[in-house]
Amino acid sequence: MIDFSFTKEQEEFREKVREFAQKEVEPRRKEWDREGKSALPINERLAAWGLLTADMDNITRGILTEEVAYVDFNSAMPLVWATMPFVLHQLPGVPEEVKKPIQEGILSGKSFLALCFAESGAGTDMAGIKTSAVRDDEGWVINGTKNTISWVNADYYFVCAKTGDEEEGIWALTNFLVPASFPGVSKPKIWKDMGSKGAVRGTVNFTNVRVPLNYMIGEMGKGYLLAAEFFDTNRAFIGLKCIGAAQASVDESCLYAKKRGVMGKPIAGYQAISFPLAEAQTLLEAARLLCYKTLWMADKGVRHTTEGAMCKWWIPEITFEIVRKGLLTHGQYGYTEELPFEQRLRDILGWQIGDGTAEPSKLLIARSMMGKEYVG
Repeated sequence: MIDFSFTKEQEEFREKVREFAQKEVEPRRKEWDREGKSALPINERLAAWGLLTADMDNITRGILTEEVAYVDFNSAMPLVWATMPFVLHQLPGVPEEVKKPIQEGILSGKSFLALCFAESGAGTDMAGIKTSAVRDDEGWVINGTKNTISWVNADYYFVCAKTGDEEEGIWALTNFLVPASFPGVSKPKIWKDMGSKGAVRGTVNFTNVRVPLNYMIGEMGKGYLLAAEFFDTNRAFIGLKCIGAAQASVDESCLYAKKRGVMGKPIAGYQAISFPLAEAQTLLEAARLLCYKTLWMADKGVRHTTEGAMCKWWIPEITFEIVRKGLLTHGQYGYTEELPFEQRLRDILGWQIGDGTAEPSKLLIARSMMGKEYVG
């Protein structure tokens, strides 16, 4: 049986999140964006409201993501990462006495764990990672540089490093827990991005950083698999963040179109205004269904690589265009910083890049359709 409805509990959760977003997020949105301040304090506020829990299923996390992004795209990003149950957050293999305080800190909004996969020569192609981890009798010694790290000023780093030979490709990769306080971890170099300023990004150097043997996350040589599992699901959350921002733009444009008059009638009466909004709402409904189907698959333990790739390449593109049209509907005023359209455009544009550009996602889809032996 197919059921497209949310449960009563999920609808009640949605209402609470809407209230939270209006009271806690909206008043800070401009400040965080204009001053490039981290939106991480929002995690602590969500925890104080009793809405940040470790046992949240992916569908409920999707509701949280979409509703907060409706008010501020930036604030949705740390909430997605903080609410578990990403396998990366479970830190398999790390002793309980080490990982439990980290997880509790994340859930209380007082600490953060940043992912360190990308390098200057290795983004989508993780086989190109050069950061190394060498084992000796006392532990692992990590050397390398990681870039495009979101929340680069985090308390802990999840570092993917090479532990095998070059010819092993992605099967030479292993993940490690590296506290930012450990000797050899550099002070982050923060980038000045045009958007998503609430997720401070940048670069960190790891120079002869020594970590204990039991700080290895998961199995040796299985680092890529943990990353792939994360990306498959996270791409649906990226889609919902974009949908939240675009839906707000459509709703605001509808209200404006009913109020703004031209030649004796509201501009909503002109098809040049109403039809693009109707098209936008149709696209958003289709995109929303795709995202929640992907999260439903994740909750069921069904592989969802193809669906995640669809979310990733398509939704940031259509939502960028939807927000752009919303800006134009508001005329010159829409082009100012007084309205949130310009921020939404900058924020969404970054996710046409982050977690993989459109081309690798399309490649994944094509392979699922025709087979890897036929498609690259």
